[in-house]
Amino acid sequence: MDLFRFRPQPFLSFLSDDQIARLKAAGQRRKLSDGQYIHSRGDTDPGLSIIESGAARAGIYGADGEFILTSFLGAGHSFGEFTVFTELPLSHDISAVGPTTVIRIPSRTFLELGAAEPDYLGALMRATLMRSHILLEMLHAIRILPLVPRVAKFLLILTPPPPAKPRVRFKQADLAATIGLSRASMNRALTELENLRIIKRNYGAIEMCDLDMLMAWLKRETGEY
Repeated sequence: MDLFRFRPQPFLSFLSDDQIARLKAAGQRRKLSDGQYIHSRGDTDPGLSIIESGAARAGIYGADGEFILTSFLGAGHSFGEFTVFTELPLSHDISAVGPTTVIRIPSRTFLELGAAEPDYLGALMRATLMRSHILLEMLHAIRILPLVPRVAKFLLILTPPPPAKPRVRFKQADLAATIGLSRASMNRALTELENLRIIKRNYGAIEMCDLDMLMAWLKRETGEY
């Protein structure tokens, strides 16, 4: 099982320093504090947003008012891509995690940059397709895998890459809501993974004790490549 499959590369990682500088110069920089909204579900202003520093979380509020987290985005990642090429509104609420700086590039401006330098469009396509692949992996886990492997796969996908610590900053209840499990089922799965010494639960976070062990266990349990 290749960990690279579960780690989307940031949009900016596919561009040169000069290309990044030109891209940033074409946008507007916005500084946000922890928890401040960047965009709301249903917004229709088309454009590409890039996290220059800090991080953001994306999710949807359910009918009961509970926030269902779908992803964390770190520095270099982008969002709002489909508003550049379609007339669809934004599908998620997105807010800052800690002090965060975002650069927003209007749709027309980005398309003009892409027409002049196709590398921008190619980089965006690569980053977006990698994220789409991970979403399909998450859907597979929800629909096919038994309880404990399902939770383990989500933890693997949500664990940030180095140099960040292998830690998923989720409350147990939030993780349960994200995967669509009851709190009791989530507790049962995490207890089993903790007994295997694959994870360790801390307040507001789940630490991966050994990612290699997690991947090896998941491969044995599911037969995945």
